[in-house]
Amino acid sequence: MACDILQIMISGKNKLVERCLCVAPMMDWTDRHCRYFHRILAPSAVLYTEMVTTGAVLHGDRERLLGFNEEEHPLALQLGGSDPADLAECARIAKPVD
Repeated sequence: MACDILQIMISGKNKLVERCLCVAPMMDWTDRHCRYFHRILAPSAVLYTEMVTTGAVLHGDRERLLGFNEEEHPLALQLGGSDPADLAECARIAKPVD
């Protein structure tokens, strides 16, 4: 079985992890409850958040958009946007919830 080696950031440190299964995000579907369920089904899978736009993070309900359960780790955040400054600010905002 071929597995991927992924470089992810965990607690502010880059780490290489080997994963044979990654769960692709689905907009309006892979919220924290869905990801928690996926974690039960596949304990070693890499889970991804739904894609959230920079505008949503900057002006919306951050707990709903960025919140997660510790059991979901490893978890990758997907940010969507075109302004590098907004993307950087959103990454700073999200960092405390990693």
